[in-house]
Amino acid sequence: MVCRAGYFVSEANVDYKIEIGPQMLTRFEYARILGARALQISMGAPVLAEAEETKLERTSEEVQEQGDPLLIAEQEIKKRLLPILIRRTLPDGRYQDIPLSHLLKQSGRKHGTILTN
Repeated sequence: MVCRAGYFVSEANVDYKIEIGPQMLTRFEYARILGARALQISMGAPVLAEAEETKLERTSEEVQEQGDPLLIAEQEIKKRLLPILIRRTLPDGRYQDIPLSHLLKQSGRKHGTILTN
C-alpha cells in the first residue's frame, strides 16, 4: 500500500505488497538499521535480545554494559525483535512503510545475514 505524505497506515495484520523498491532488505537499509540500533544500545536503551550463553546468568543491563553494541544490535535483527518500519520514498512524495520483519521474511537471506556483491 502506497501512501501520500502525512497519511498514517497501521500495520496490524496487513499483508504487505512491496510496491516501492526491491522485495528484500538492501545492504544500505541493513547498515542504517544496525548503526541506529547500536547507537541506541550504547546510549542506554534496553536490550531486546540477550546473549544465549548468558541468558540465565546476567540481566539485560549487564549484557548491555559488557557486550559490543554492534553485536547485540545484529543479534536483535537476526531474531527479528525490532519493531522498525522501513520507509521507502519516491521523488513525487509517495512512500511505503514496510516492517523490517516482512523484508527479512521476503528476502532470500537467512535471519538477516547480508550477502555482499
